[in-house]
Amino acid sequence: MRILLSSVGRRGYLVKFFKDTIGSQGQVWGCDCSPYAPALYRCDKGVLLPEVSDPKYVDKVMEFCSANDIKMIVPLIDPELEVLSAHRERFFAAGIMAVISPPQTIAIGFDKYLTYQFGLENDIPVPQTVITLEEARNLIDSGSLSWPLVVKPRKGSASANITYCYDKLQLEAAFESCPLPMIQEFISGDEYGYDIFGDQDFQTISVFCKRKLTMRAGETDKAVSTDDPDLIQLGVNIANALELFGPMDVDVMVDEAGPKLLEINPRFGGGYPCSHFCGAEFPSKLIRLARGETLTPDIGSCPNGLYMFKQDEIIWLHQSQINSLHTRNDSDSIE
Repeated sequence: MRILLSSVGRRGYLVKFFKDTIGSQGQVWGCDCSPYAPALYRCDKGVLLPEVSDPKYVDKVMEFCSANDIKMIVPLIDPELEVLSAHRERFFAAGIMAVISPPQTIAIGFDKYLTYQFGLENDIPVPQTVITLEEARNLIDSGSLSWPLVVKPRKGSASANITYCYDKLQLEAAFESCPLPMIQEFISGDEYGYDIFGDQDFQTISVFCKRKLTMRAGETDKAVSTDDPDLIQLGVNIANALELFGPMDVDVMVDEAGPKLLEINPRFGGGYPCSHFCGAEFPSKLIRLARGETLTPDIGSCPNGLYMFKQDEIIWLHQSQINSLHTRNDSDSIE
């Protein structure tokens, strides 16, 4: 079996997890739009494909997968999810298991205001959120919202363009400068992250949870696992309200009032290694599904107190290795 990790970027650890799992029974290939993506050089084969914004991106990916007998594609960044989810059935029809949830689930995750509405509709606690300055001013004047407030892009990622505001002047300036902004109640407390897995029938299979200790560039850098039953049940409730296929990363904040949902990312998250070493084994689950196996839910198996600390890895390459990727940017087989 050949597996393609697309937009593989810096996720060398995911390449390793998949390679360790599939062993001699297959290969893990990677693609990216840049020859300087480090994880490409940890794959069995690396290839350059167009940027996801290219109008022919989906066609190029399909052609490449068909020409090289790829049986599974695992997209790793948010913009890809939105584009590929619209064509997920096309991949399945071609015999390629596309690890992408249906478009409605992707939309809820990609737009944080839709995430907020999803929470309201499914009795999942969420921070109070509005999308106009007028709404925010009215709630502030009535005492329903208090400072500080958070202005963030509805479709942002990696914690970019987030501003904490302490008065109306700051709020107005942040709102005007933020792309597609929304205004959200500030939650002071501990941040927790989930790694959740659903099968091809959208049944919730796994819920692993960790407390985030530090973040770096919007990604979990250090974390410790938890088996808190209330948090695990919240993860189950979130997953059961969605049509989830494959991995999902979820963020919540917990204060004295309890947890509140912040984000849903229907893909592998940056903190996944913590759950992997706690026994989540999502690559194994995906490979088993691709082989036609049925998975048994393992909810409640997340252990308590296992720590994850990330560190950087240095990769040294010769120019010829970089250049070799430039011969792999079309749909021809690279056998």
